[in-house]
Amino acid sequence: MRTVKSLEIGRAAMVGGMVCMCGVILANPPNVSNVTLAQPTGTRVAVVGYETDGPGIATFQFRTNGVDICHSEIVRTVTGDVSKYIPAAGTYSFTWDAKRDFPEQVVSNLTVEVTLWATNNPPLYCAVNLVLENGLYPVRFYGKESEVPFGVTNSWWKKKWLLMRQIPATEGEFTTLGSPVGEIGRDARENERNVRITKPFYMGVYEVTQLQWQQVRGYQPSYYNNMDVYEERPVESLTYNTIRGVGYDWPKDGKAVHPDGFLGLLRSRTGNMLEFDLPLEAQWEYACRAGTTGAWNNGTTIVNGNTDPNLNLLGRYQYNGGYATNSAGGFINPPQNCTDENATAKVGSYPPNAWGLYDMHGNVWEFCRDWGTSNANDPSLLGDDPPGPVSGFQRVIRGGCHATPAQNCRSARVITNLATPTSYAQNWLGFRVMAPAEVMIESEENEEN
Repeated sequence: MRTVKSLEIGRAAMVGGMVCMCGVILANPPNVSNVTLAQPTGTRVAVVGYETDGPGIATFQFRTNGVDICHSEIVRTVTGDVSKYIPAAGTYSFTWDAKRDFPEQVVSNLTVEVTLWATNNPPLYCAVNLVLENGLYPVRFYGKESEVPFGVTNSWWKKKWLLMRQIPATEGEFTTLGSPVGEIGRDARENERNVRITKPFYMGVYEVTQLQWQQVRGYQPSYYNNMDVYEERPVESLTYNTIRGVGYDWPKDGKAVHPDGFLGLLRSRTGNMLEFDLPLEAQWEYACRAGTTGAWNNGTTIVNGNTDPNLNLLGRYQYNGGYATNSAGGFINPPQNCTDENATAKVGSYPPNAWGLYDMHGNVWEFCRDWGTSNANDPSLLGDDPPGPVSGFQRVIRGGCHATPAQNCRSARVITNLATPTSYAQNWLGFRVMAPAEVMIESEENEEN
């Protein structure tokens, strides 16, 4: 840590520096040095300069009088070489327009912390702007939830940006995949088994929405497409093949995806910076549970297989709006043009789990990468980062949906017996994106915030 100087940003002038910090707790982080902080004459703009001795990911934290300024609430107009991948050693800079964010207030004793993260241990949040700039999608990184501009619940992250949160690797054996004997709705495929997730990975904070899909693929496939609310509803009525691509068979073909599929376009349009994919089944359940062992990821258990009071608080399913009711009080399938009061809910309508992931219970079933098997003791489901069987007839789906009873939305519930293969599309089938938490290559993009 090195103090350079401090700044005071008022209506007319800034007087007075900054703190520079390297990410010393990270795996082989690059060094950051020669941090400077200045105010151009006649402006209320803070200009930060810094040097790095290698590639990495730069993030920042402003403080006033020793108190963090929460990016999501106050610091929004930051542009330049920060919250992004820095491809090489050199001198970089970024600016903050304090006048725009703080038009009537003084920012006293401003300091800034600049952190460089190793590419194999990136920051907690990753965000992809799904609007092309110079032919690529800009990618941004944030070190903690409070740094995410406008806050993670803002509709910004459900429409034209894709927000992902890092899920930590397990420490030692992870033994709670599956469900205990006696859990309501349990079947033999849910036998508890030992699994270890050896590397951290990014997981979509939300299910992929209809507008996000439209931004990438250019068309709208979803059945529940009420024009007033469709943008933030999960995309559905698509197939595994339209997500990963026809003829790209995990695990036989490795991590390859079709270049024109959703994931292929997401990879190429971010300069192949991250290896976007569907989660493995083990990754999905591990991320859903977020350290819990019960039926629901808030630590509670299921008390009724159909309508469950604990699930009512966590997700959209058949008995809390997923189905509509007729004049006689019976359940009916919602009409196609229904609002989000029935069928699928807007993503993020219910509280997240402890790792900040929304809608892991209900809303839409979510595709996993694995082939399905009814054998809970299949070796491909055990050990380190289990890849699932080498072949099969259908892909695993997890999490339940708006059209199912409570027991099908449990953390351990897995469906592997669909009547049709990977070309299957239904208005209750969707997905969320994952990616290994490692920046893969140097990217020349991501120039402007």
